[in-house]
Amino acid sequence: MYRLFCFLALLSTLPCVQAQTYQEQLKAIHSAVVEQKDGKSFYVHIVKKGQTLYMISKAYGVEVNNIIAENPNVKEGLKADQQLLIPFPVQKKEEPSLKPETVNRKPETVNQKPSAVPPVPGSRLPAPGLAAIPCGSDSTSRNMAFNVVLMLPLYLEEVEAMNPETAAEEAIENWNSLKYLPFYEGFRLAVDSLQKQGLHLVIHVYDVGKDTLVTQKLLEKAELKSADLIIGLLFNKNFQLVAKFALKNNIPIVNPLSERSDIVINNEMVFKVNPSKNSQLESLADFMQRSMYRGQIIIIRNGQFRDKDIADKLKKECLARNLNVVLAEGQDVAIGKLSKGKENVIVAFADNNAYALDLMRRFYELRNDYKLSLVGLTDWEKIEGLETDFLNGLNTHLITAYFVDYSVVGVKKLVQDYQEKYKGDPEALAFQGFDVGYYFLTALMKFGKQFPGCIKDFRLGTSQTSFEFRKAGNATSNGFENRHWSVYQYENFKLVRVD
Repeated sequence: MYRLFCFLALLSTLPCVQAQTYQEQLKAIHSAVVEQKDGKSFYVHIVKKGQTLYMISKAYGVEVNNIIAENPNVKEGLKADQQLLIPFPVQKKEEPSLKPETVNRKPETVNQKPSAVPPVPGSRLPAPGLAAIPCGSDSTSRNMAFNVVLMLPLYLEEVEAMNPETAAEEAIENWNSLKYLPFYEGFRLAVDSLQKQGLHLVIHVYDVGKDTLVTQKLLEKAELKSADLIIGLLFNKNFQLVAKFALKNNIPIVNPLSERSDIVINNEMVFKVNPSKNSQLESLADFMQRSMYRGQIIIIRNGQFRDKDIADKLKKECLARNLNVVLAEGQDVAIGKLSKGKENVIVAFADNNAYALDLMRRFYELRNDYKLSLVGLTDWEKIEGLETDFLNGLNTHLITAYFVDYSVVGVKKLVQDYQEKYKGDPEALAFQGFDVGYYFLTALMKFGKQFPGCIKDFRLGTSQTSFEFRKAGNATSNGFENRHWSVYQYENFKLVRVD
């Protein structure tokens, strides 16, 4: 319930993207009856059937939380003919520092020293033929106010049908409007943290669903053309539209979730956060070259695995690094190739519990006869029911792009902040929102508008990963793709990072 109220409060800060007829409805429900209480003025609103707190807050121009504060009983649900006291909206004075949820408003002009490199008009990169400012040496970037656009599928059109009083808890958790909210919540925590460090931001938050016509209309807004960064948690067709717009206007755009490698092709403004499976194999082969080069690597081909060629791809990467590698067609063949005199590194591909458990059981029974290390691919950390005795006894290694170590001090602090602010535990999407926000906003603060040219050597520890961006492929016209994977090993029944 609390989370729903938080979401409704968030909505009151977002730009309105709904039809004019809805605006007329809001105007019609506004009461003209005023009452004085304790020296304050209130509108007296009589609830009609079908009205929601969000709708009422928009009609009067006040936040949902302010209505709840004056009418605590609304937490139990609105009822027809219920009387509410709606506080008059407070006219806030403009503050000198920009707040993270300022919407549809351009930042104040910030006095800056002239840059040592004259920019190309309309460009965010140095003029051709001139030396770029060394990364991190432009101190004026810390005093700049940046425009950041955040696009999320919030499904605002479904809000009015959300009634927590009549819906089961399971139904509430599956509401579309709440699915991607954790990303915003994590992102907001990153903003809060960086603002304390001196970052100045104007953030424009937009609801972008699957309708490409709505997205195309949104791109006509002036504030989008002046954006310094776009973060788009978008469906593919909409992302392609926005990415094309970003390229035309020379605006870096971040895709936090997509696994599609084609989104970076011929668009140098795109930053793809999720690393590809090809880079996973390269990272694994690099790790085995450093740490397991004396052993025999046995790659088990799993005929049921969705990627039929992945075993051959990994073998190719191992051979390129002069590793002793063999490819086994199934578990029986792999067992027959085990060596008594060397470490046997078993690489297994599995995406279901039954196959993984059967494989681990069989090799666990052989652990006293052979020196074994198991490498689980892909996403083994997501497979439920894996026996910790098997994982520990087989010296199991996992390679993953994301892993939350709750024993780390910084992660503990993030979880605590999230719980205090949102009254719940952070989900995976909340950690992703924090990491993406913290990394890219820090890059803006550190490097200013030239950050795409500095991103290659920019490293920053975050809550569940590190980012390592490289140009995709060999074409300079391509965008950037994160290539970071981490290797963890089970030691004393606990995952420990070993790469």
